Amino acid sequence: MLGPRAEAGVWRLDAGVVKAVAGVAARPVLLVPGEHVLTMSVALPLPSHARRLAALPFAIEDRIADRPDVPHLALGAQQAGGGWLAGAVDRDLMATWVAHVAEAGIADAAIMPDALALPVPEAGRWNVRREADGRILVRTPDGAGFAAREALFVALWTAAGKPACDEVEEGGEALPIALDLRQGDYARPRQGLSRTGRRVAIVAVAGLVAHGAIAAADTVALRSVAAKRGAELAQLLATAAPGRYAGADPREAALVAAELLPAGGNAPPGTLLPLLSRTSSALAPFGGAVTIRSMQFDEAGRSLRLDVELADPAARGNIVNALRSAGLTGRFDGASLVVGGAA
Repeated sequence: MLGPRAEAGVWRLDAGVVKAVAGVAARPVLLVPGEHVLTMSVALPLPSHARRLAALPFAIEDRIADRPDVPHLALGAQQAGGGWLAGAVDRDLMATWVAHVAEAGIADAAIMPDALALPVPEAGRWNVRREADGRILVRTPDGAGFAAREALFVALWTAAGKPACDEVEEGGEALPIALDLRQGDYARPRQGLSRTGRRVAIVAVAGLVAHGAIAAADTVALRSVAAKRGAELAQLLATAAPGRYAGADPREAALVAAELLPAGGNAPPGTLLPLLSRTSSALAPFGGAVTIRSMQFDEAGRSLRLDVELADPAARGNIVNALRSAGLTGRFDGASLVVGGAA
């Protein structure tokens, strides 16, 4: 069974002390001083999350003072302009933050720079917030952000061409987690699942694939599949892990459910999530030519079975070739497309 989880609230690290603050988030999150995290938007035109992570150190090596293998690197959400939000932070400091959340009883909380709590502004503008301690939080149009005292803020603002600034107050909407620094060596701890939790993981598979397919195909049928999976997943998460997720985004709910998978279980996230991501990316170029009606994950065979309809049956060969180019295996079994993780 799952142990106790932190409620989906917001905490702030203030002078080494974790304090609860007003606000809600889809899952628990600790806001840390943005002065200590270099955030940036990075162009990573690669088809899978694993490949983007592998390329990240090389993409940012000219933006950091250290070698790219020295700081802890984290990859966040893709921004409207196409770039990916990334962060770099000192490893010792990251370890200290992880220890703080554990001591505060919120060991599963995400960790995010506080400047990213501000919304992304319009092009050519900055969103800013002056904190009670005199710090100024800034969010820039590329999705990145920083924090600085007034003198440094003025210098940076001047160097940027004095963009128009909009002062942002703390709102009542759920805080999106644009960049969770809890990755790699500092990832949130995994816990075992009950039978209900195993069901959550199965639904998570369907939710992720369906959501990815919708982005490519945008069909009524696929929207129906995703809506059903998303609603079922949210309900099961509430039962299996109360307080773990309070949002309504099927993709984020599926990722949270996947984090609950035991490291030694039958469907390790290291196999499951990359397979889902790579499959979705490989099928994206086919758009509305491929309709996914249902999907199953074979835990023993580490493969996906997708019940598909093709606008052009002759496209089967191209689909298999696209999967192979993405490092996957693919074959058609009747009306089903079977995708494996090793080409």
